[in-house]
Amino acid sequence: MRKGLLFIFLIFIGLSSFSQVLPNFKQIKLNKRVHFKEAEPAVNLTIAYLFNTPIDKKNKARAEAGQFLLKWMNGTPDYTFYLEEKETSYFNTDADLMLMYMAGLTKFSLENRDLKDQKIKILGALNIVLPYLNNQEDKKTWGTDLWQLNEAHQKSKLSTYLYPSNN
Repeated sequence: MRKGLLFIFLIFIGLSSFSQVLPNFKQIKLNKRVHFKEAEPAVNLTIAYLFNTPIDKKNKARAEAGQFLLKWMNGTPDYTFYLEEKETSYFNTDADLMLMYMAGLTKFSLENRDLKDQKIKILGALNIVLPYLNNQEDKKTWGTDLWQLNEAHQKSKLSTYLYPSNN
């Protein structure tokens, strides 16, 4: 009996240590150039949190994380995020889908700082966000175009699907 309780206790401790801890967004200043650079670790934590939690409109921490990410993206002088209509149209049926695309774009950009090619950035972001979205239980907000984009991704034809004249 003691071993069973100890085992359950250790599992509980182990699981709680893997839970995501978000930064205190209210303490992060984003009004000077240096602040945006200093906030990059918090941005990475925020992106990890978003990709490790399911989409849930009732999750206030997730909403705060999304607001922080968007504020950082809009203000950072070190990165430029182009949101082209062609690529964003797949996600415009739902704000959470668009947030995840933007999180994917940010993650890929931070991991590939010197990359300038917009198409490669977009493909990189989609290769991050589509597997996440595909694992979500609720796909009611997906439009036909997003289903087709996801299918192209699963068939490893994403580049051909998005940019047919370049292949």
